[in-house]
Amino acid sequence: MRKLWSVWIFGILLLAACGSTEMNESSGEGGEEMTNELTQQLKEENGDYFLVITNGTEEDVTLTFTSGQQFEYQLFDDAGETIYTYSMNKMFTQALSEQVVAAGDSWEVSLDLKNELTSMSVPEGTYRLDVWSLAEQFDDEKVSIENFEWSGQ
Repeated sequence: MRKLWSVWIFGILLLAACGSTEMNESSGEGGEEMTNELTQQLKEENGDYFLVITNGTEEDVTLTFTSGQQFEYQLFDDAGETIYTYSMNKMFTQALSEQVVAAGDSWEVSLDLKNELTSMSVPEGTYRLDVWSLAEQFDDEKVSIENFEWSGQ
């Protein structure tokens, strides 16, 4: 019986040691450098804002989301108080979803700031805008605009 327990405990420990860990692999000859980066940035185009995720790697990347919400953003006033949070008045599906970003390609998501901030009557002013992808790969890394000018409409 004691031997059976020992084998069982060893099996549990072995399974625990076989956890899933991501490894960064790079291959290259001497002077070559690979850009193993998945980045996010904000883009403004005619008053519309987009979260742009760029795959700078040599392989397709599958972004994994734990819900229907793909991004989050917050507006902060000069005192650092939260004025608006994108998800505060929304409900999202609780289903896993994925988005493939091809090697060397980008994926853009519209933030629809004009409609969101207007519908919530956010007053005119200068704010800090923090935006981040909710893909598991980004681990809550944020991109910011320190002096985001909102006209109130």
